[in-house]
Amino acid sequence: MPRAHWMWLAAAMGLAGYVYAYTSGRAGTPIRSDAFSYYVYLPAWFLHHDPSLAAVADDCCGGEFPAWTAIVRWPVTHHWVNAHPIGEAILIAPFFAVAHALTRWTNLTPDGFTPYYQHAAGLAGLFYVLAGLWFLRRLLARHFPPAVVDASLAALFLGTSLLHYGTFDSVWSHAFSFALCAALLERLDAWHPDPSTARDDVVIGVLAALMILVRHTNLLVPLFFVAAVRSRRLALTTLAVAAAGVLPQLWLYHRATGHWLVSSYGSLGFTFASPHLWGVLGSVKKGAFFWAPLLLVAAAGFAWLPASLRRWRAPAVALLAAHTYIVASWWDWQFGASYGHRGFVDVYPILALGLASAFARAAAVPWRRAALTAVVVALCALSVFQMLQYWHGVMPMADTTWPQYRAAFLRGWW
Repeated sequence: MPRAHWMWLAAAMGLAGYVYAYTSGRAGTPIRSDAFSYYVYLPAWFLHHDPSLAAVADDCCGGEFPAWTAIVRWPVTHHWVNAHPIGEAILIAPFFAVAHALTRWTNLTPDGFTPYYQHAAGLAGLFYVLAGLWFLRRLLARHFPPAVVDASLAALFLGTSLLHYGTFDSVWSHAFSFALCAALLERLDAWHPDPSTARDDVVIGVLAALMILVRHTNLLVPLFFVAAVRSRRLALTTLAVAAAGVLPQLWLYHRATGHWLVSSYGSLGFTFASPHLWGVLGSVKKGAFFWAPLLLVAAAGFAWLPASLRRWRAPAVALLAAHTYIVASWWDWQFGASYGHRGFVDVYPILALGLASAFARAAAVPWRRAALTAVVVALCALSVFQMLQYWHGVMPMADTTWPQYRAAFLRGWW
């Protein structure tokens, strides 16, 4: 299949999954649960002209945000503090503008939560997943044959929870982190110390700022990978641009609390002394490798990176180790209701390097290629099937046990 056609096919599959999730009533509305607090800045800023979020609370929720949101009143000031930062709202803003125009044109209520707003945000998540795949294609195409690139992207899309976070839960932060991580890696891989390319330093700084603004723990990605380039110019420019980029978030924190750095989670936080490493990697509850065994192939592939990619091995392994430790140390290490472990979707672009390397190694020997193809196709089919089971309530949303998994394994929902 021509390479451009594969991206159109991925878009069609993603759109079909999105339409099915919402027309069947399986997913509710796109802006729900955590998605609400990531998105709520947009109606606050553009409809109510109120950075405090108080006007939205009055308009949507009788003056008090529900307990299930990540928005709480700061004890001293009694101002609203949102645990989820502003980056995702910035990325959704163009879609929000289109939704607002359509809402006004059709005389619906322009409150930020009627159908056009809901699905503009939902389709934004799908758009950014596809954009992430596009950036990954640009990166991988420099180092691998076209067939390996397409196989890697198709496997990543269908054999992990990426499809789920581009459709069913597309307004969670993970689709946006995925795209930014892929874009950052692509730009760093193409970076050159020639002074004429200095504008790329600024682009990398902007991408780093957006990553931090989507999820603060994303700071680790530019930290490890920009440092690996070993360019003083790039490091200083990235630091300066990223620091400037996060100032609006710090201003919001200071405006609400009087402090520049805060956590609105209260007593909830990290348990660094007792991380749930097996829980987040191999357990039936939310193990990343259990729910997406394809990632084992990706992890193994770092042993076979081509020479042109080996400079990224050390930062990739170090980043993945640090990211796993942080995810495993969070108080709710399952990250609540999710298909697979959603905490790892953000770093799928890094794992794609290992996945493509494993595929390239197998492609050189016919029997290896045939065997790996059979395994990967089976794993992709299983992942999509279990995703649909999750959508239909056959698979538990959290705290899955072995008896529950065995009872649900390959059981239909029809």
